[in-house]
This record gives sequence, C-alpha cells and structure tokens, in this order.
Amino acid sequence: MAKDKLKIIENTKNLLKFSKYTWILLGIILLASIIRFYYFPFKIPLSSDALYYFWYSSDIFQIEKLPNDWSPLNNGWPIFVSLFFNVFDSKDAFTLMQIQKLLSVVSSILIIIPVYFLCKKFVARKFAIIGASLVAFDPRLMINSFLGVTDPLYLLLITSY
Repeated sequence: MAKDKLKIIENTKNLLKFSKYTWILLGIILLASIIRFYYFPFKIPLSSDALYYFWYSSDIFQIEKLPNDWSPLNNGWPIFVSLFFNVFDSKDAFTLMQIQKLLSVVSSILIIIPVYFLCKKFVARKFAIIGASLVAFDPRLMINSFLGVTDPLYLLLITSY
C-alpha cells in the first residue's frame, strides 16, 4: 500500500517535470502576452472590417439567433465572438468591442504553441523555439491582433490543423 502511494507521488512528480524547451516556450508565451497587453489599445474602438463583425456579433447576441437580414458569408468569427458576448453579458457596446479585440489577442498568443510543434516536425527543438519566437514577437501580427479581426483565429486554426 505504501509502495503504491510512493509510486503515485513519483509519477505525479515526473508528470510535472518540464524540459528546458517547454520552460522556454512558456517564457516566450508569457513575454508575448505581457507585450501584447501592455500595448493593447483599450481606448480605441473598432473600425472597418472589425466593426462589421462587431455589428453582426452584437445582432446575434441581442436577438439570440442568426439574423435574417445579414449575408450568411463569413459568419464564423461573429458567431464565435457572440458566444463570448453571452458569457460576459454586457450591454455596453465599448465593452463588447474590447471583448472582441481581446479574443483576437488571445488567439494570436495561442498561435505560438502550434507553430512550435509545426516547426518541431521539420527542425530540431532549439530551432523550433526560434520559429515560435518569430511568430510571438512579430510586430505586424501583434498590431493585426489589436484590430479585432479574424486573422489571428484563422492562423491559429490553420497552424493547429
């Protein structure tokens, strides 16, 4: 009985051990998150395409079904965003815009993980870390994630597949 408990404790300790590459990847994700949230434009509302997606998402949120007067093309992102609108249940349009932008930023942060594993299939782990770093700290991807558009989610889904 005591040996079984010791085995369970030892197996748990082994499960919690991470390689140095995992720690480096977690550090990259943490640093990328800090940078993105430091530069996150909290006071700027959505514009252009993101505003179109926001209107569609807020219509779905308000009437609780897909609206008939909108085109059914490109409705994946608005449906996804409207799910989070339901979770946070805010009536303030600016708060809902921030939720949409935050979803875009979180999606762009999560891209780092599948990019690392994708790179790891083709090169050594130390080079896969470099590939993940390039994606994590690319200024254009960061700026694009602040817009609240579909690109980060698209990249996340493509790299995960």
